[in-house]
Amino acid sequence: MTGPLPPPYGVASSPWGAAAIDRVHEPVDWPAEAVVAVLGTVYLAIAGAIAGLLWDAAAPKLSFRDLAASASATFHPQIGADAWFLLVTVLVGLVSSVALCLVVRRPGPGAAIALAVGGLLGAFVADRVGFMAERHQAIVGLRAVGFPATGDLVTQVDFRVRALGVVAGWPLVALVVLGIFVAIDVARRRQHPAA
Repeated sequence: MTGPLPPPYGVASSPWGAAAIDRVHEPVDWPAEAVVAVLGTVYLAIAGAIAGLLWDAAAPKLSFRDLAASASATFHPQIGADAWFLLVTVLVGLVSSVALCLVVRRPGPGAAIALAVGGLLGAFVADRVGFMAERHQAIVGLRAVGFPATGDLVTQVDFRVRALGVVAGWPLVALVVLGIFVAIDVARRRQHPAA
């Protein structure tokens, strides 16, 4: 059995000393992290409802008059709706993630779970809220131009995310925000070990 490592690898070689290393590697308070994970996920799901309403207000809508005239550009707004969804959810994800990290102060595993799972859940909630906000308009618009508002036709023209990859924007930006906050916290604790 060997003794402690020599100075190049041991605690004595640390510029911060043994006390600083102990503070940087604090044990994780798992019950507190579980609370942060659950409450953060709920918070981000609620933010998803707000994002859905913002997306519904900002995104271009399908023109039912163009649909009745068989215009070739009828479905271009659906591509624009996906782009607007990505923009709105990334912005809401950025703001809500910064707010969560500021409230938590020292984001840990619970914040990471909340931001990843809650961000994904928030994006799906935003899609559903936008869909529900426009569902009635799709049915009324189809009937106004003489089309039957059947399930298949409504499914083709309704307001929803069609490119499912855009739902990943929110959790990705949330995890980037978390990484920035963790890096700032680690740098601050290294500069001021007593903090």
